[in-house]
Amino acid sequence: MLEQEAAAVAAQPQRVERKVPELATLVRTATGNREYQQDAVYVTPGKVLAANKKNRVMAIVCDGMGGMADGGKASQTAIEMMKQGFQKLEKVPKVDIPGFFRQGIVAIDRTISSFPKENGKGSGTTMVACIAEDNKLYWASVGDSRIYIIRGNQMQQVTRDHNYWLRLQEMVQAGQMTMEEAMAKRQKEALISFLGIGNVSLMDINETPFEMKYGDVIMLCSDGITKTLPDSQIKRIITDDTVRPEQKAEALVEAATHANSHSQDNTSVAMIMYREKDMKEIRR
Repeated sequence: MLEQEAAAVAAQPQRVERKVPELATLVRTATGNREYQQDAVYVTPGKVLAANKKNRVMAIVCDGMGGMADGGKASQTAIEMMKQGFQKLEKVPKVDIPGFFRQGIVAIDRTISSFPKENGKGSGTTMVACIAEDNKLYWASVGDSRIYIIRGNQMQQVTRDHNYWLRLQEMVQAGQMTMEEAMAKRQKEALISFLGIGNVSLMDINETPFEMKYGDVIMLCSDGITKTLPDSQIKRIITDDTVRPEQKAEALVEAATHANSHSQDNTSVAMIMYREKDMKEIRR
């Protein structure tokens, strides 16, 4: 009898779990208390990685400049041009991704700067973008939207804020002024680089890819997040094990809108997660 039962169990399908690498993407955006949505955000669908081909995903966050004419049009234009460019290279075996970012930034800047001026004001947008090629990460930034990398309990901002404060810091380091004098300057947050400025030259692009490890989270966001939530709270939300990975982008946007219920700016988050995915196979 025992032999028959053992044989019956052996004959039943057995579930075997194996893990495969995955690039998961998340996105969330909210208008906040503003009349118009001038942020634009886009992610390609996530991918389970295959060993015999290059696998790429892209995430972009653009923050249209509200003080300029039609910032929403500028941010949407940047998204659409990057999206179209990525679709052309998505399945190409070998791609110069930093070169793709440089060419795209110059082309988008030229397009937006050519928009008709309204009352002497042009259009503009910031942009942060990432392309993950398997576990290799490339990024590009123009303006003061940000990219953070979260690994374990550590979080690092890998982009600079392209504003007047950046120039002031450079002058302090060069001995041209004291930190006290720099702090006293007004308009420290005024942008010195953005798409639409015309002949854009200040951009951050990593030429050498960052090698991701399982569990790494790449977070792109507009300043609706960073001007409302301190880095410590951003990190706490992303690393909180009680928040499901699929809900982390939503949790960040909701935390910002709840923290500033009276004057919250447009708020957008995009994420790339490099992780292992359980694949259940039936084996007889």
